[in-house]
Amino acid sequence: MKPYTLKLFLFLVLAGLAACDTQPLKPDTAPGEETKPVTEEQATLTSEAERLLSLAEDSDTDAEKFRYRALAAHLYIEANRIDLAQRQLDILIQKRQQQPAVDETSARIEDATISLLTTAIALANEDTELAGQVIKETKPVTREQQIKYYELKADLDVLSGNYMYAVDRRVQLDGYIIDEKAKNANNRKIWAALSNLPTAQLNNQRSNNATINGWLDLARVIRSGQQNISKLEDALLDWGTRHPSHPVNESFLPELINIYQANISDRKQIAVILPMQGDLSNVTDNIKNGILSAYYHDTDAAAKPDLRFYDSSDQEMSFRQIYQQAIDDGATNIIGPLDKVIINQLAQQQELDIPVLTLNYSENAFNTTDNLFQFGLSPEDEARQVAELAIRQNKKRAAVFYPDSDWGKRLSQAFVEEYTRLGGHAISQADYATDTNDYRRPIRALFNLDQSSIRHRKVENTIGKRAISEPHRRRDIDMIFLAATPRSARGIMPSFKFHHASDLPVYSTSHVFTGKIDKELDRDLNGLVFCDLPWVLQNNSPLAEVFMKNWPQQGSYTRLFALGVDAYHLVYNLDYLENRDFAFYDGQTGNIRLDENNRITRGLLWARFDKGKPVYFEPPVFDVSTSKQVKAGDKVDAATTN
Repeated sequence: MKPYTLKLFLFLVLAGLAACDTQPLKPDTAPGEETKPVTEEQATLTSEAERLLSLAEDSDTDAEKFRYRALAAHLYIEANRIDLAQRQLDILIQKRQQQPAVDETSARIEDATISLLTTAIALANEDTELAGQVIKETKPVTREQQIKYYELKADLDVLSGNYMYAVDRRVQLDGYIIDEKAKNANNRKIWAALSNLPTAQLNNQRSNNATINGWLDLARVIRSGQQNISKLEDALLDWGTRHPSHPVNESFLPELINIYQANISDRKQIAVILPMQGDLSNVTDNIKNGILSAYYHDTDAAAKPDLRFYDSSDQEMSFRQIYQQAIDDGATNIIGPLDKVIINQLAQQQELDIPVLTLNYSENAFNTTDNLFQFGLSPEDEARQVAELAIRQNKKRAAVFYPDSDWGKRLSQAFVEEYTRLGGHAISQADYATDTNDYRRPIRALFNLDQSSIRHRKVENTIGKRAISEPHRRRDIDMIFLAATPRSARGIMPSFKFHHASDLPVYSTSHVFTGKIDKELDRDLNGLVFCDLPWVLQNNSPLAEVFMKNWPQQGSYTRLFALGVDAYHLVYNLDYLENRDFAFYDGQTGNIRLDENNRITRGLLWARFDKGKPVYFEPPVFDVSTSKQVKAGDKVDAATTN
């Protein structure tokens, strides 16, 4: 075995052990439920993997055994059985060490097989650092390995936020893939990468490659048609005339048309069940105004629904009674409820009679209830997206500063859990009181400045006289996560600078911005990066003008208005989003998709305060394959990039 090969094997053995200890955190299971239900596709993939392992046992040659076992491992990854895939990788590494290959070419093929499988498992565990390190050392030999190599590099690009890199690579790959099923899978991956792009990035993308331009044009057509579905088929047909030879025409485009045709086949009646009275009435009013504004601006006459509102604050009627009344009245879809307690009850049922789109989330992440879809403005989701961006920018040592409230603790916990899962380390954490404007003591604790002062006093005691010294904050952190409201953030940001942290980037959630520009009050927030809704940061929708004209005093509730707008349109897009990992909806509350539990997640936009004003920007991300910062919308030629 050559020296470089031995070095690679030692690295891979360590990588295999590390992968066993870095499995993604799983949501809490429901009462009485130990494991997540296996889908039909997962069962099929697992069965096929077991068949390949049987073939491996019956094979006459070591090369065949090796190949079948590797193929089985990749199927286990597709079935999300990462533990079983890791077990096969461990066996392959052990066999490779104990049984040398028959010749140099076979050795190189086996080395590449192990590297590719290690990369695939690292990507399944969302370990971009390990995946990037291993793929750099990978030297594919066979055509099959070369295809897998570029597929994995494209998957790494997506996980790292380099979506156009992934599109370029997979468009190049299409010319080398022969199997029709594999081609269709590649098309879905291209579509998923494009769907991840914020609309502003998508609209700015151009390419010298006609196929890529066709994909970009198709993505724009779909996004523009998601709010006017009856006209979408004609728009897709027009796209076909502009790109008659585009490879997507053969299979993927008919699938998209069929999905949306099914959505407009029946006229819908939407029942909105929300508390119109009581403590939540102000919240409801803004959501309701968003729903009604979307309804009155819906020009899709053929698909425009009937809309009815039901008051769930009526103490004499349970939600179940109102729900049944809505169905008796002819409802085909329900928007609501808002109450977490009721949503928890719905999530414990096996099936609902008609699709229900809640406007909050149940406490349990698992959802096995048919026809239950959960949607809301989750603060925890925003904290997780901050963690994701920080890791994508290669900032892996964080200080966390949060208020001593339930809300602050929830955001801190969500950030730290996601940050840690993705490979970061929350090195320092401190909370601050919400009833004070003095943040000096908790900030000094956050940065270990008290320890610096103690060391200074020890030096003075040792030398017996006063010494000139400037306090030094700890140097083992490279970013700060700040959970705060606008009032607190305006006091904390200057305090960070005063305490020698002006060079540290500070990240936060939408809660630091009121939603209304105030350059005078927010000038102390300069440099602060935060995520927020497209509705707030880039709203060219006519509905924004409607909101400001009719409810100018409700500016702090603007995000709830956007929630109502999206809830109305999502009724027609749930079928498209459900059970399709390539599907996104371009909403006012974010780039929307459904996760495996039918909980809606939202990809938000990013802004940085500059001269007291939040300015939208596309944050650069770290490319693990080149160890450089690149813009998220950049593209690369897959044929020349290794």
